[in-house]
Amino acid sequence: MTKSYIQQYTSALTLTVIALSGLSSVCFANDFDLRISDDALHANLAVIDEYSELKYGMGYFYKDADESINVVNVDFQSQGQTAMGNLPTTVGLGIQGNYFKEDNIKGSAIGIGGNVRVNLPSAPGVSIESEAHFAPDVLAFSDAKSFARFRAQANYRIIRTADISAGYRYLHTKLTSGRKRTLESGLFLGLKIKF
Repeated sequence: MTKSYIQQYTSALTLTVIALSGLSSVCFANDFDLRISDDALHANLAVIDEYSELKYGMGYFYKDADESINVVNVDFQSQGQTAMGNLPTTVGLGIQGNYFKEDNIKGSAIGIGGNVRVNLPSAPGVSIESEAHFAPDVLAFSDAKSFARFRAQANYRIIRTADISAGYRYLHTKLTSGRKRTLESGLFLGLKIKF
């Protein structure tokens, strides 16, 4: 990564931490996620409101490609507990705002979707998780005609406040020019810290 992108990333992450940690007095859960591959990283900070179970957060994705790729996301969703086939499950539904830039291509999108996390009681500490958001043409702006984001991962809880994970992520956009561009498609290792 070049020095200017590291400075931008550090500044964005610092502002996100300051903004969201100021809300921690009214929240019972804060999550910091870091997902890394050999040429990309994604950091996300999320908080859950104690009274309404609303989850909101911000994140930053950077890929060190021929032309660096930067994606900023803002999340807002309702989250709750349910069961799928007697497996303890957490489901979240909501929206995700994304702004992306790659060289001279810039776009933004408001994706609709959510996430599912299923805990496996037969394997204590193990869970599987998936997240998907899609923005059709009407919710995509600037150079974007549509935008899709998908993630699937397996988690292992090391201690009560920390998980490690391995998974796959996919970011894709269709541009107004008709071109399709996959911003990311690959495996990652991750760490989630709850505080």
